[in-house]
Amino acid sequence: MSSRSSNSTTNQRERNRGPGPDKLLAKAVALQQAGDLPLAASWYRRYLRQVPDNTEVLHTLGGLYYQCQDYKAAGEFLRKAQQAAPDNLEYLNDLGAFYLMMGEYANALMCLQHLVTKAPDNPRILYNLGMALSGAGRASEAVAVLEQALRLQPDYAQAQYNLGVLFQDLGHYVRAEEAFRAALRLEPFLPQVHLKLGEVLTRQRRDDAAVSSLQRACELDPDNPAVVIHLAEALRDCGRTEQGIALLQEVLGRHPKLIPILTALGGLLHTAGRINESETVFRQALALNGESSAACLGLSRIRRFSRDDTDIIEAMVMRMLDSQPQLQDPARTNICFALGKIHDDCGDHERAFACYSEANALQHKQTAYDRERHEQRINDTIAVFTGAFLAESSSLGTREKLPVFIVGMPRSGTTLTEQIIASHPQVAGAGELEYFTSISGQLLSLLATEQPYPRCCRSLDSKTTADLIRNYLSLLRRHSSSASLVTDKMPGNYQHLGLIRLLFPQAPIIHCRRDPLDVCLSIFFQHFANGHDYAYDLLDIGHCYLQYARLMAHWRKVLPGPYLEIQYQDLVENQEVKSRALIDFCGLEWNDACLAFHQHQRDIRTASNWQVRQPVFTSSVRRWQHYEKQLRPLIELFSAATVEL
Repeated sequence: MSSRSSNSTTNQRERNRGPGPDKLLAKAVALQQAGDLPLAASWYRRYLRQVPDNTEVLHTLGGLYYQCQDYKAAGEFLRKAQQAAPDNLEYLNDLGAFYLMMGEYANALMCLQHLVTKAPDNPRILYNLGMALSGAGRASEAVAVLEQALRLQPDYAQAQYNLGVLFQDLGHYVRAEEAFRAALRLEPFLPQVHLKLGEVLTRQRRDDAAVSSLQRACELDPDNPAVVIHLAEALRDCGRTEQGIALLQEVLGRHPKLIPILTALGGLLHTAGRINESETVFRQALALNGESSAACLGLSRIRRFSRDDTDIIEAMVMRMLDSQPQLQDPARTNICFALGKIHDDCGDHERAFACYSEANALQHKQTAYDRERHEQRINDTIAVFTGAFLAESSSLGTREKLPVFIVGMPRSGTTLTEQIIASHPQVAGAGELEYFTSISGQLLSLLATEQPYPRCCRSLDSKTTADLIRNYLSLLRRHSSSASLVTDKMPGNYQHLGLIRLLFPQAPIIHCRRDPLDVCLSIFFQHFANGHDYAYDLLDIGHCYLQYARLMAHWRKVLPGPYLEIQYQDLVENQEVKSRALIDFCGLEWNDACLAFHQHQRDIRTASNWQVRQPVFTSSVRRWQHYEKQLRPLIELFSAATVEL
């Protein structure tokens, strides 16, 4: 055979084999650089058929598939790269980061914890580990790891931001604020950080500062519904509800079909007592989007409904459930709560309880009430705040009488009680302040002790108590600079009455009581915005109520200073007599405005908004009797109780 014939045969074989690996790789790289990622991936895979152990290409292909949102393939190739080069820290970190992005926190932790042993001083790896710990619900460990990353790299803005988020989730609002402000010093133009800072300032009830932060977030992201809504609600919180309404209306002028803005507007109009306008807006939202469960829930809360409201019951709610069998749980929860409220208003108690039961069962899947933990917290509170301890600590408090504390279980009449007192011209109503809930989560670090709340209260000193008193009085004065008294009607403050009495030994404390079955039923019928993990199971509610009753029995024995108990039933059945007793207890001269409390124009931001804008009615007394059959487990639980209910 001639040499020419031999060369021709060789060339034919090369053409049959196709391009070699170098050409395949060059083509893949060129396609990737040109932005044609799917085609680049196919050329990388052709290359790997010839060179299957090229770890760099395996790793590159994993990242490329991630960009293409083909997460199954991305995970496959990232794992192959890491397995082929187990000592490559970059590959292990990227695999851990991939698991983190996919929410596979257990796998992420395995990668990243191993990685940290190899590179303990790498802030990027520590950051990823911190986020994996956070995702796995191990917040305290995540905080420690992110703080370690920031010691190594103080200008790590993303780590500062997520450290702030963790502190916020843990209720450590002062430390969250510090972290968010540190992130903003590094990256001042991130609207999300301004938003989160506004949230923690709101939680501290530093309303003016919250508005400033949220205004900045809104300037940076003016059409983001979440930012606009937070700003509108912050304006409401500092008494500027009409400005919040105007802001939402302005955004709706540009984007008239934004359902979240419409439902937020309906809520603010409701808060302001503009009930007819609120209903119009909620109906507008439902006309635009019949699937808006938030609008359904908001509409159901604004007034009492009757069987004449068939358009709402059928067209806006019933059809939605009938036509949306695959509705996601949060939306179905809202709709079932709305249906329960409307059916209860109409006297259809069987249907109402069935709807409320479904709503609570759905919500219960998202919550976790720890009976043992709550019971231990009550035990600790009783053990710490003895009569002897309160007497020994009496010198730490102030004789300031500005605050009036209104406490009790939720749905026990605290809103009605505050509305009566706050109708007096010398009184301002601050609503539900989270100050003591927040402080209870911060005292451990403020006192530099290892004892959690409430045991850390044994370490209180004059400087810390003076700071707590000053900050709280400043918070009250933001609601009125001239009122003689300012009410704080956070029901859950019943858990903090020991600390409250230690700080304010002369402040009036009003304990609102109500038939325990009426309280528990009303809690079961309420869709709370946050917290209240006990509220979505009847026996959990019963357990929480018994712990409350046990603690209140203790406070009756040991609390010094002015203390009054008022029964909801007595208040609604003997309005004038009991209202006069309330005003007298607060040390004020009687004013007839307190009998016309429903005409008092102030923002009300609780579930009782609509009711307290009406004259007193007695239909909610012994309401539980409509549901006696369904409440049998609670009745049996309470009949065996050994504490005064």
